[in-house]
Amino acid sequence: MPEFDVTSFAREHVARMAPYVPGKPILEVRQEYGLDKVVKLSSNECPFELPAALGEAVAEAVTGSNRYPDALCRQLRAQVAARLKISESHLIFCNGAEEGIRLIAQIFLNQGEKAVIPTPIFDAYSTATLLMGGQPVKLPLKGHRIDLDAVLSFCKQEKDIKLVWLCSPSNPTGDILTKKETDGFLTQLPPHIMVVLDEAYREFVTDDQAVCTEDYLEKDPRVIGLRTFSKAYGLAGLRIGYIVAHPRVIALVNNVKLPFNVNSAAMAAAGYMLEETDFAEKHVALAVSERTFMREQLCRRGLEVPESQANFLFVKLPDNTRLDGTALFHRLLPKGFVVRPGTAFGVPGYFRMSLGTREDNLEFLQEFDRAMP
Repeated sequence: MPEFDVTSFAREHVARMAPYVPGKPILEVRQEYGLDKVVKLSSNECPFELPAALGEAVAEAVTGSNRYPDALCRQLRAQVAARLKISESHLIFCNGAEEGIRLIAQIFLNQGEKAVIPTPIFDAYSTATLLMGGQPVKLPLKGHRIDLDAVLSFCKQEKDIKLVWLCSPSNPTGDILTKKETDGFLTQLPPHIMVVLDEAYREFVTDDQAVCTEDYLEKDPRVIGLRTFSKAYGLAGLRIGYIVAHPRVIALVNNVKLPFNVNSAAMAAAGYMLEETDFAEKHVALAVSERTFMREQLCRRGLEVPESQANFLFVKLPDNTRLDGTALFHRLLPKGFVVRPGTAFGVPGYFRMSLGTREDNLEFLQEFDRAMP
């Protein structure tokens, strides 16, 4: 059989897309550098081990895994609806919030249609847009904030815009959108444009001015919210999240999602963690305390660190140093600390770090000081 380039058979853009590069796994770092302890601060994960009793809830679900899971996650849906004080008809669950991103793109984007993406931001929005043949339109942040005025101006002037991807708190900057500015934005936004509001870090928000998807469920069906159990609830390894939206949007998601996209173990774990409130509350309290402490410590060192409402900080390295985020990453790795270089977001002069325990954070600061020129 003659040789041929299999990539020529792929969908447009796929061969040219860069794969997602996750934070370096702890086991890999341990093995590579012969370390006993590794502090992973690259993926915005929970620093605590999950409650031991969670295993019992998951084990019970696993023993029933000879049956398919509930495709609509009915019990979990009732729990989440009660927690958010909304109707169950506003909820549908997915294999992590990132599956929700893909599903929304599948539903709303046609070939050639544009999706506005404030940048730097989580790259999953651009990936989902490209996979559907859409055109990502990347608009720069204003300082470290999403510039809704610039997004609105672009949406009013350009044709074929179908989606606006927003994130609050935003990843990687940690800043929020306020309800007041979002209200004004939606009032003027052309009516044919859908707005996705990714609130993966919502539980860490302490600013009562922050936007919230629930505010729009009845009055503006264009707003689609995304939430996850990966962050505050610590279930990153089980992959479960959900979409919060108008019932007509939820019906569309149900038309395209895989029939059993959430497994029984993830469903049971999420339900348990919702009821076991102490764990999430402890995690959130730690993140809120440590983001204040670490921001103060880093600012004292002359670094630019925008205020964050998430469980991470976005740090700008000094302009007068030859060290960028990637170089810092490589200097810290042999010492057992993993951060996220800004190159992952197209801003090499930055790095993003999750918030660990006080002990981990103090050890990080010692190694950071040694790594800086």
